[in-house]
Amino acid sequence: MKIILIKKIGKNRYEILLENEKIKTYDTVMLKYQIALKKELSEELVEQIKEETEKAEIYEKVIQFLNKKLRSEKEVRDFLKKQEVEEVEELIERLKSQGFFHEDIYIEAYIHDRFSFTIDGPNKIREDLLKQNFPFEKVEKAIQKIDKKEVKNKLSKFIDKKMNLNHKYSEKYCKQKILEQAQLLGYSKELIESILEEYKLDHSVILEQEARKLYQRYSTKKSGKELIFFLKQKLYQKQYPMEDIYNILEKLSREYHI
Repeated sequence: MKIILIKKIGKNRYEILLENEKIKTYDTVMLKYQIALKKELSEELVEQIKEETEKAEIYEKVIQFLNKKLRSEKEVRDFLKKQEVEEVEELIERLKSQGFFHEDIYIEAYIHDRFSFTIDGPNKIREDLLKQNFPFEKVEKAIQKIDKKEVKNKLSKFIDKKMNLNHKYSEKYCKQKILEQAQLLGYSKELIESILEEYKLDHSVILEQEARKLYQRYSTKKSGKELIFFLKQKLYQKQYPMEDIYNILEKLSREYHI
């Protein structure tokens, strides 16, 4: 089959017009098979060009994927799996030889971005990097470079915001919830607790509001000692100090003649 026309259709793509069909391919394939106008192509060579074009197309997709941001080898493998690529190892080795996977650079950049642009702490960042199959030693070495003062400052801001938003819980309950949340975000229990120790909440107003709300809800269903005992249990579940609970319930008992 003779090549009748060669037309450029993109940055590195060409369309080859043969006597009975069209082939869209890449410049790398054109160069490999020395495609030129009026050249004769056998059916076997046409099939080879098509196969090579499929490989080039996958390669171009991977390059676009890599150009968006730094990617780990695992991310690229997952991407190729979604594309249902068979020759994964061959492509990975080609990318490695071209210098696309620099573990140290990727790890450093990943930690910088996660710590700078998310609320995540060192433990979570470490865990996510290890899930990408990076060596523990390299990950740990990079994690240890994170400024500990910055970690504390970032966590302090998070805790301060959460404490200031508390309008319904006891100090103990609020601190326990913040501890759980901060640990899930990747901060150490010791650091969280050391910062929480600096906070003291006056929950007397919150406790009274909660007690009155419970009284209004249940006073039509219970009365007397049964109501007081029930309110005491409900408030204790919210981790208010027992002494404060007794005091507010005595106040309500006098006020509502329970």
